[in-house]
Amino acid sequence: MRIYGFTPARFGTLFMVMPAVACALLVTRLHAESEGLVKSEAITNTLISFGTAADHLAAADSLVSSGETEKAITTYRFIAKTYPKSKEAPEAQFKLAKQLNNKGALDSAFKEYETLLKKYPQTPNFEESVADQINIANAYLKGLKVKFLGIPMVPSMEKAEEMYTSILKVSPYSKHAAITQFNLGLALQKQGKAQEAIAAYQKVLDKYPNSPACDSAAYQVGYVYQQLGMTGKSQDLSALKQAQNNYQDFLLQYPNSEKVQQAGENMKSMFSKESADTLRVARFYDFNKDFKASSIYYNDVIRRFPQTEEATAAKSRLDELKALYGEDALRVGQERPENGERLAERRRLQAQVESAALANYDGPPKKDIVPEEAPPLPQPKMKGDLRDTQPIPLQEPPSQTPPQRTPLSP
Repeated sequence: MRIYGFTPARFGTLFMVMPAVACALLVTRLHAESEGLVKSEAITNTLISFGTAADHLAAADSLVSSGETEKAITTYRFIAKTYPKSKEAPEAQFKLAKQLNNKGALDSAFKEYETLLKKYPQTPNFEESVADQINIANAYLKGLKVKFLGIPMVPSMEKAEEMYTSILKVSPYSKHAAITQFNLGLALQKQGKAQEAIAAYQKVLDKYPNSPACDSAAYQVGYVYQQLGMTGKSQDLSALKQAQNNYQDFLLQYPNSEKVQQAGENMKSMFSKESADTLRVARFYDFNKDFKASSIYYNDVIRRFPQTEEATAAKSRLDELKALYGEDALRVGQERPENGERLAERRRLQAQVESAALANYDGPPKKDIVPEEAPPLPQPKMKGDLRDTQPIPLQEPPSQTPPQRTPLSP
């Protein structure tokens, strides 16, 4: 059947083309209005059915003044979405984030601030927006609980870490960047990520050397190392040594910091722990009758921590051991020291042997010079094959102590 020259096939084609054309015209219209090219008619807002972007912005501000926050938020969002290229869009985006922040919708506010900073980096509200983002992240750092389906669940340091990282990525040159970097270190530290936290604090010192946060960052580097050493998570005392070195650097570079007193107290605490640990090792060897090894650690306590209670205890025990066994029994080495007579004899024999090596020597044979009590050492046998070669086992020298047991001093 034909209707004025149209066939059913042509009707179908027409029905398919018309929606596409209509959509294209609508998109073109929206783009033109967003660019400010069309002034006669504005897109209708369900709450405010009149005016341009500027009119909508003024109406949203009036809603805020009258306490109608939700309607204001809807209107600000409408402006930002509908007129993204207008001069009112950055202000609407900022006020949208601000109202969300004021009502406690922190996650949504943070994202809207992030949208503002990405789309409109030239906004005059740039630094204020970054500051608000930092405050939101700080709330999570202080223990704010993450919500699930609107219900607060558990505090999340990971959320704070994620937010600080995002701020630094979007706003690396903000005047608040050093504070953000420092707080990122705190978030990592609270999660037990010690090495990552140290790296974050060190970045404050390297990238923002003139920031007021530098003294706090330098202190925290030493403190994280101290925590590693004091909690026993490190394999040796290297963490405590690193802490001491960093505290010393901190005291030299920031003598007027408010953390100076605390750094000094922390160093005393570490010295006390290290001296106690060393004394504990000495007593372990003492208990097992290895008095030479114990004397090494007792002397180490006395030398390194002279003003401590541990040093007093170590000296007292050393005096007891010397009184019981003599100093030779505590001396490290395989032989006892030579007395004056034996030392003089050894030097005389050495001089004679050296003289016998001269070309014009006219005296007794060398074999007659060396006494029988000091026979020459046997020559080592040559190894004929690599299979004959074995590692030399370590051997402890025999202990020169009497067999009786000695009670430990209390």
